[in-house]
Amino acid sequence: MRLGPAAADTRWGGRVISARRRRLGRVLMTLLLVMYGWLAWPFLTLWQLDRALVRNDQASLTRLVDLAAVRDAIRRTLNKDAGGTLGPFSDDFIEWLQQAIRRRGTSALEQEVTLAWVREQLLSRSPPGTGLWPALSWAFFDHPLHFTLRLGGAVTAPVVVRMRFAGGGWRVSALYF
Repeated sequence: MRLGPAAADTRWGGRVISARRRRLGRVLMTLLLVMYGWLAWPFLTLWQLDRALVRNDQASLTRLVDLAAVRDAIRRTLNKDAGGTLGPFSDDFIEWLQQAIRRRGTSALEQEVTLAWVREQLLSRSPPGTGLWPALSWAFFDHPLHFTLRLGGAVTAPVVVRMRFAGGGWRVSALYF
């Protein structure tokens, strides 16, 4: 058996454990940074959405709002057999939907749920020209790939917005009030 500094360090864990701890520390730090990035990402998207709404930037809104998913979420919730995931609709939402169906028939969702309508709903609880932030009452994850926010709600029914991570970014995938 060889005795010397290298053998002692290995036997008692000196440099070997130190190197392992450094490696573990780097891995943990990387995981923490990834986690913090993941937690911050929807808030960054929310900020981008806010700027697009205030500027009425249609290109950015198109990138940040998945209209097909918003329509599909409303359609699934209206179809009791499909098992919709949206919460209870407010009387105002039901009234809006009934009027749209009376005017447009079965194609009401495709014609009424537009980027302009989404923009109008998102800004409806905020003072003019201020964006989303003044009306934001709650925002956080309800699933690792789903982020929910509530706008307003003190006096009127809140606008509930769900964002979903898909296609490499966060997009609005459901909206109701």
